[in-house]
Amino acid sequence: MKFSRRIESMTYHLVKSLITFIGLISPRRADRLAHFVGHAWFKYDTRHRTVAMDNLTHVFGDSMDQKALTGLAKLNFVNTVRILFEMGQSTRWPLESICHQFRYYGMNHVINAHKKGKGVLLVMAHIGNWELAAPAIMASGFQSAAVYRTLDFKPLDRYTKEIRQKFGCRMYPTRRAVYGIRKELFKGNLVGLLIDQNASKPRQSVFVDFLGRKASANKGLAFFAMATDVPVISFFVVRENGKFRAEFGPEVPVVKTGDPEKDLVENTQAFNRVIEEMVRRYPDQWFWIHRRWKTRPLQESVSGREVGHLETL
Repeated sequence: MKFSRRIESMTYHLVKSLITFIGLISPRRADRLAHFVGHAWFKYDTRHRTVAMDNLTHVFGDSMDQKALTGLAKLNFVNTVRILFEMGQSTRWPLESICHQFRYYGMNHVINAHKKGKGVLLVMAHIGNWELAAPAIMASGFQSAAVYRTLDFKPLDRYTKEIRQKFGCRMYPTRRAVYGIRKELFKGNLVGLLIDQNASKPRQSVFVDFLGRKASANKGLAFFAMATDVPVISFFVVRENGKFRAEFGPEVPVVKTGDPEKDLVENTQAFNRVIEEMVRRYPDQWFWIHRRWKTRPLQESVSGREVGHLETL
């Protein structure tokens, strides 16, 4: 056990040193390296290339030919690699001048939502560079927290948690998130939830339409929004014209008809629609290598209501 912990600690320090070193590379050279690594990754990683091409074909196959789809997929791999270089660069940002790294849009939305005094729930997704959301929110003048799923690779999980907390974002693992979310909202803080990935557990998910296909989506954000009456807005950090665009979206109305099950689906659909709009605006920056539509409805009634789940291999 001690040996295992020692190896894990050594690996953590290796990961930290590697990302710190990457942060020393000039932005121009880092961009060239990201292009090289991204294209090599696309060429040799058959599994993730197949997933990305399948996802992109389902969404854009009617409007793009094969050449355009392949080009979009390659750019997506490059942008995913860019995240690592940008994380390294962010470790060297002076805390007092982080705001200069971002161009803010929609500040009136978060200000108006925050004025309600109940805290703010944020719809977030794996688009652009979500790892920069913590410093972007801190630099905007608000206190934040986030719910996260622990990574299987413990050294990287430890590092990403530390770097997020460095920028003032308190992190709550999904297993213990309920208490943390309530505490943060009570203090009037912003709480972000990444809700764009496949949700495989039936009790935690509902099926919604996402980019033209049925997708199993986590209903946790809708549950908290309905239970607390806290305003919900979106927040994304994407690349635009060589800069980072930090965008707060307008408040998303939360439906409460008295039918909790129906309302959970309706509100989860509304939140995912916001993400869908952002993905269509920046299709090269979403996490296409993830099997977003992996979990399928076991059966669908004529009315369209899903019952059960089915995991595909």
